[in-house]
Formats: sequence, C-alpha cells, structure tokens
Amino acid sequence: RQMCIRDRFYTLHAIAVALFDKPAYKNLIVNELVLDKKGQKMSKSRGNVVDPFDILEEYGADATRWYLTVNSPPWRQTMFNEKDIEGVQKNFFRALVNTYQFFVLYADIDGYTGNETAIPPEERPEIDQWILTELHALIRDVRASMDAYDVTPAARAISEFTIDQLSNWYVRRNRRRFWKGEMSPDKLAAYQTLQECLRTVAQLMSPFAPFLAENLFRRLTAQSTDVRFRESVHLTLLPEPGPVDDALKRRMYDAQRVVYLTRALREQTRLKTRQPLSRILVATSNDAVAANIRTMKDVILEETNIKDIEFIPND
Repeated sequence: RQMCIRDRFYTLHAIAVALFDKPAYKNLIVNELVLDKKGQKMSKSRGNVVDPFDILEEYGADATRWYLTVNSPPWRQTMFNEKDIEGVQKNFFRALVNTYQFFVLYADIDGYTGNETAIPPEERPEIDQWILTELHALIRDVRASMDAYDVTPAARAISEFTIDQLSNWYVRRNRRRFWKGEMSPDKLAAYQTLQECLRTVAQLMSPFAPFLAENLFRRLTAQSTDVRFRESVHLTLLPEPGPVDDALKRRMYDAQRVVYLTRALREQTRLKTRQPLSRILVATSNDAVAANIRTMKDVILEETNIKDIEFIPND
C-alpha cells in the first residue's frame, strides 16, 4: 500500500512535468536542525546520535512525522525526545483509533453503510450540531494555517479537536445513542455525524500522517457509493468549511469549563464523581456566561453528578 501511494505520486508528478513543464508542487517544507533532548547538537563523538531508521521501525513513520510537526515549527531548531513520540501514540493516535473502533463496532452490528439518506444537520440533536460546527471551525483554521505554510498550529488543532472535542466529549456523551436496539432517526444522525467527523479528520491529517490517514479513510468509505470517496484520501480535495455557530460553540465551551473545574475540585477534595452533591456555586458577573450555563444546566449536572447550580456575585 505504501509503494502504491508513492508510485501514484511520482506518476502524477511526471504527468505534470510533461504537460506543464514544471513540478506538481511549488514548495517543500523540511525540518531545521534537530538537536538531542538536552538541546545539544547530535554527533558521534557525544554519543547522542539517534538512528532515524530505528525510530521509524519502533514508532512508525506517521507518529514520527506527527511528533516533528506538532513539537515546534519546522523552521525552528527542534529538541528531539524519543519518549515524546510515545506520547503522540498514546494521546492523539490512540484517541483517533479508539473512536474509529467504537464507530465501526456498532456500525457493523446495525448494518450501517453510510449510504443511508442523510439527515439535515439542522434536524439533528444539538450535540450533533455542536460537533459539526466545531468541525467546520477546525477545517477553517487548518486551511488558513496550511495556506500560510504554518503546519504546526494546523496539526495541533487537529489533535485537540480529536482528543478533547470528538473523543472525550462527543463520543463519551453519546454512547447510549449507539447502544439503542433500533435504527431510529436519532441513532442514524449519530452515525452520520461521527462518520463525517472521522472522515474529515483523515483528510485533514493526511499531509502529516499519510499512511494512517489512508487506512482510516479507505475503511470509512469502503461501502460508500459517493464518487468523491472512491479514490485515495490523497486524491480528495480538502473539505470546505461550513457555517460556524459561534453562539453554540460558546455555550458548550462555558459548560465544559464548569464541568472541568468541578472535576478538578472533586479531585482536590477527594470527592469522586459517583458521589452525588447537592449543589455547586458558580461565581460570575458576566450575564452572557451565566445565561449559557443556565441553558446547558442539564448537561453540567449530568456530567458532574450534582443536583443544582447556584449563582453568586463575582465580587
């Protein structure tokens, strides 16, 4: 599969040269000097040289490329720490693969193919509309960064969306929708939303992790009848961003902030989440934030296992 992708690239490049008398690409981005983890130049005399082929054999090309991309901008000197590649595998790659495995497990059980009639986004539950607006914001930001050849914030944004928004929030809060026995419109909306997110992440990450992106994309579109998804992920166009609902993004952000602060306080006081509490006190003088928290009250209380929210002046 790797040779197939490489050969296809060289073929397209040769055709472009033959037709237009110029390469198929205009710019090539490479890393600046790579130092050891202490910031010293690698040399045999110091004994701090890292064999790149050993690293690729141990962690794979995608994890190594992703680490070099997100660690620091390519035009800056990079301090290379092998252990940090393990962090990439355990955090971003594991979150992405686990989310895909969750999706495909229940899709196989329910016979979901991805060719079902699409439910319009505006008719889906608010949680679906929220993750889609986060996805559109991600597409917008990644395209802007890539157009400016600023690859590090683009890769970091993909990682943060996949870990924080898609895996740790959307999937975790929607598991019961996939567990339902019948294929209801609500369950179908969940499948379509999650598949769109995973497919788009595969497209956005393909310049940085080409092999995992290709594998993921092919699996997600194996049964698709859409002509846009019949080829390699590397031959698809990057998706265009859709409308971004900033008000919805802000409401969920405020709810998440209360949830995360509450969990932190529970940890500090050793009050586990399974222990219900009567109330939390929220101090804010911002009327918009207070309104958002009231709107998302049920989400906050469910996530924190608390019965009520009480507002106090932020003085």
